[in-house]
Amino acid sequence: MTVAPHRRFLDYLEEHHHSALELLVKGRPAPNLALQDACDVVYTLELIGQTGLIGPDGAQAFWDHARRWRLAGGLNAAAPDAPSANVHLTAYALGALRLLLSHDLLVARPLFAVDGWKISDLLDADARPKWPKKWSHHSWRVSHWIGGSASIVLSLWALDPAGAERRGVPAVDSVLKAADSLIDPRTGLLKCYKSDLVQKGFRALYRLRHDPDAGDVGGIVHLHWVNYATGRLPYKAAAPLFERSVAVSHNQPFIEAAPYCLDFDIVQIIRTSADGPDLPDQQKARAAAFIDDIARFFETHLNGGYALHKLPGALATQHEAALILGQAELAPLGIAPIDIIKRAGWI
Repeated sequence: MTVAPHRRFLDYLEEHHHSALELLVKGRPAPNLALQDACDVVYTLELIGQTGLIGPDGAQAFWDHARRWRLAGGLNAAAPDAPSANVHLTAYALGALRLLLSHDLLVARPLFAVDGWKISDLLDADARPKWPKKWSHHSWRVSHWIGGSASIVLSLWALDPAGAERRGVPAVDSVLKAADSLIDPRTGLLKCYKSDLVQKGFRALYRLRHDPDAGDVGGIVHLHWVNYATGRLPYKAAAPLFERSVAVSHNQPFIEAAPYCLDFDIVQIIRTSADGPDLPDQQKARAAAFIDDIARFFETHLNGGYALHKLPGALATQHEAALILGQAELAPLGIAPIDIIKRAGWI
């Protein structure tokens, strides 16, 4: 008997993340469930072609669960003692909601609080995304604020345009144009730091555990997801960014020890920063290897030791690689490749 390609992923969710799956599939409340886990399941079901398992009760249960957190930008009227969702998690939750609504799953309106939005928490007076200045040397970390705020603005205009207009949310294009000032024209990477000496020291320390070049590329990607989602191409200094990304992609079989969102970052920016849709054979071969290596990894490592939050990124990497190859079907999953950033604006 042939087992459906998506079955191993559903088995993984049922065994290791049952309450998150039950929230989405059966609308069953899960008071102790982390919001990130709930979002991860939405994305995972999308990327394995199983969003049809989610019914209206599940979609509503997801959004009710998400609004138990204080979303960034004051978007909801959560309880004073509610846990906070940072910019990255808020963007992720809004992306998950967009995925659900794209499948005609209805969620009760209004989606957000009528008043109380604090867009000034996300953007400065010039519509440029804010970030904690103490982390300016850490491009990958600050990118979650910079790209995340832009993604939140994108989602607000998609999900509640009347509310966005009423609350004076800047247009997405205005935010992205303001964020251009944070991109180094020589490299195409984020440059939020002021001291080259401090940056050099940070990179030396960062190299003890991670590849700083991968971190730099993974940083700018978060902003460029929104540029890409809105069709704002080519990227600023796309050519050097493409070359840097290709160099990082040579790490094998994955960018780090296990496949996760960093692999997606690299593959996605290679595809979207390339000069034209037809990439060189070397990059096509690397994309094919990503698909096969991740599929082999899932055969033996999709267990309790593999963190749920890594799964959507790994799956999305396979989809991106299939898009590079122009495949009509992502073979390991038996479905058409999904351009997740076009659909959700964040991952």
